[in-house]
Order: sequence, then C-alpha cells, then structure tokens
Amino acid sequence: MAFIEFNTRNHLPGERADAVRETCAALANMAPDISGGDGLEMSMRIRLLPGVSIASVESSTLSVSRSPRQLADGNDDVLLFLNPADAPRAPRQGGWVLRQRGEMPCTGGPGYVGLNEQAGRIDFHGARASVLLIAFARQHVLPHVADVDRALRHSLPDTLALRLLARQASALARPVGDGAEVGDDERVRMGQQLLDLGVLALGAKPQARAAASARGLRQARLKAIQADLRVNAWRGDLSLEWVAQRHGISARYVRALFEHDGAVFSDYVLEQRLQRAFGRLADPQHAQSQISAIAYDAGFNNLSWFYRAFRQRFAMAPGDVRQLHAQEGLPA
Repeated sequence: MAFIEFNTRNHLPGERADAVRETCAALANMAPDISGGDGLEMSMRIRLLPGVSIASVESSTLSVSRSPRQLADGNDDVLLFLNPADAPRAPRQGGWVLRQRGEMPCTGGPGYVGLNEQAGRIDFHGARASVLLIAFARQHVLPHVADVDRALRHSLPDTLALRLLARQASALARPVGDGAEVGDDERVRMGQQLLDLGVLALGAKPQARAAASARGLRQARLKAIQADLRVNAWRGDLSLEWVAQRHGISARYVRALFEHDGAVFSDYVLEQRLQRAFGRLADPQHAQSQISAIAYDAGFNNLSWFYRAFRQRFAMAPGDVRQLHAQEGLPA
C-alpha cells in the first residue's frame, strides 16, 4: 500500500510555504493561498489503494482551492470530507469549511461530499484543524447512489456505514510497521471494502446496498470487532455476548462474521491472549513476574489450559521462552 507523508516541520520556516504549494500541486492539483508562511504548520498522511485514496490532513490557518485552471486535469473523483474521530473538539483548536455549492462547515455534521470536477475550496482556521479526506473514482460510486442530488446538497447522515468507513480510513492513514505491508489481492480487497462503505454512506440503491452490505459492511464490522478484541481480549469478563452487546449485534452474528472469514471467535481471542503472554515472557521488564501472574494478566483463568495452549501454539513451554530470551540478553 503506497504511503506518502508530508510535514512542514521537516522544512525550514522560510521554505514551508513553497513546500506546501509544491506538495498540494503534486498530490491533489490544488493551489494553497498562503499568507504568513513562516508560521504555517501542515501535515498530511496519504494512503493509496486501488480505486481509493485517503488523506489525513492537519493544518493551521490556510485556504486550499481547486479553480477552473486545476479542473482542466479531468479528475472527477468523488470526495468525502469527514471529521476524524480523534480530531480535537475544542473550538480554539480550529476547524474547516468546505466551500462548494455553498458553505459547509465541519460543525454541520459528520462530513460532506465534494466533487473534484467542480471548483471549490477548503478553508482551515485555527491552530490545528483536522480533516479526513477519502477520494473514490466517480464511476465506481455515483451510479450506485439512489439520490445523488440529495447526497450533494446535505451533510452526510451519521450512519453505521459512515462511522465504519471513517474508522477504517483513519487506521489506514497511519504508517504501518516494518513487514506489515500486504499483497496485491489484499490491497484490492481493502479498496473494495472502503468503496462499499462509501456507497452505503451516500445512500445506495437497493441492489447496490445488498451487495455492499454483504461485502463492505460485514468485513468492516469484523475488523472493528477484531480491533476491539486486540485491546480487551485479556478482560476476565470477556465473552461472545459481551462483544455482541458492545457492537449492537447478536452473539450469533458475531460468530457468523468470524466463520465467514474462515476463523473462530474463541480461537481469535486465544491467539490474542497467547501473544500477550509470549510478549511479557520475552520482555526483560517482566522478568520478575511469576508465569502464573502473566497468564492471569493475559486473560487465562486456568493455568493447566494456559500451559497446554501455550505449548501447542509455540512448541515450547512458557519457562523456556523466558529462559531463551534471558540468554539472548546476556553480554557476549
């Protein structure tokens, strides 16, 4: 997944304005209107997927426009301007206003739809304004939307599809660690999932809604649950029913989501707990912790089951892992 990152802090104060102009022109064929460039602060993280591009932007006061001159490039992408879930809420931090077919402020709802084929601009104001921008190829989106005019006239409704879309896009707009890149098939699948969620968020036609729900919504729900489990798998009260209630669906549907992906809910939870235990056993900072305490901390309430599952998963006992990593840390 191609990833591009830009930050004015990597440039000298006197060079920031030119760096922003060049970056906006190269990445989006947009022209920034900059005054007082020495104090300008802007950061962008961009993820490119087949048919979809995502940009997470933070900026101090700035206006970026797409005028008739830029429209000559023929780009007709459909743009979703969203408020990131982790954006600062304090008014003094700043906000943004999209100006296309009228004035559309960030305070007017979860976000708006824009069209690259129409002139317009986005104004950032304050010390730190944040926007999540998702661009879809027009031909992949608008033919599947039931009421295009309404989608363009009003703010986007706060739906499950839109929340999942924003969550997925925000996660993809962050850099990934070494070795975490995915193959071409996975990139296509992720792009299709975002496209499905985008169509649903805009109000899909019945046939498109059925297809998109079966693909994008189901996968997005599964990923949201998996992300939740990566944080909460070691809770003592975690259960299938607990997860279902948190996500507003039935326990049967949670189980079906995993099964459709060729997985099992309990196996996924077990893997998270085993990985946590392994990490603690290999960490010198936990060298004085008893193995039983590490097992309980990872969510296991039965030590015999923990030892058996650990050995089956890693082909060694917990004590062997601790001893191996302790030996690796000794000076030569």
